[in-house]
Parts: sequence; C-alpha cells; structure tokens
Amino acid sequence: MKKLLVYFSLFTFSMILFVGCSENNKTSMTGIYLRSTNGSNIIIENNGPIVMANETGRENIFDDLENGNKIEVTYDAIMETYPGRTTIYSCKLIEKGSAKDIPKDILDKLEEMGWTFDLSE
Repeated sequence: MKKLLVYFSLFTFSMILFVGCSENNKTSMTGIYLRSTNGSNIIIENNGPIVMANETGRENIFDDLENGNKIEVTYDAIMETYPGRTTIYSCKLIEKGSAKDIPKDILDKLEEMGWTFDLSE
C-alpha cells in the first residue's frame, strides 16, 4: 500500500509540475492577419495559415485588424492540421498592411478548400 501511495504521490507531483510548466511555455510568432467570411481569424506565418482561437480575455481582439496587417500573437501549441489551429493568449498589431501582403499561393490553396475571403479595400 505504501508503494502505491508513493507512486501516486510522484505521479501527482509530476502532473502538477507538467501543468505548471505548460502554463508558462507560451511562444510568440509574427505573421500576416487574414479574416475569413465565416468569421475565422487566421495568421499566416512561414509554415502557412493557422486558425486562431481567442483566449486573450478580450472578446473583440480581432475587430480592429484588417487583412494584411502584421501581427504578433502568443500561443502555446499548434495543431498539425491544414490549416493549422492554435489558441492565442495575446495579439498585438505590429504594422498596418493590406490584402496585397497576403501570399497568393496560400489564398489559392485555402480557396480550393472552400474558404472564402472579402479582400476588397
């Protein structure tokens, strides 16, 4: 019984340590902002498009952004799907941009998959 209790205690301590580390294991990335007509918010960085889920605590974090703006986000993991998916914890405008700044090959691939965008300026 004592052995079981020791293993359980070590397991619990390891899980607390893991959870504690993962909370502080956030990374930032910079990319180009893109809004889909379905309301999805996407950041395009070197590895391609990533759909962002908002956990910033600010419901309207994307409202002032325009397609093509350069942004920096803080996130903790990216799901390996296409497009990728992540949860962001902060979002900051780095530089104003325009729809012309969005890579055409990525737009074409997303549109082939059924995504739609309003890129009028």
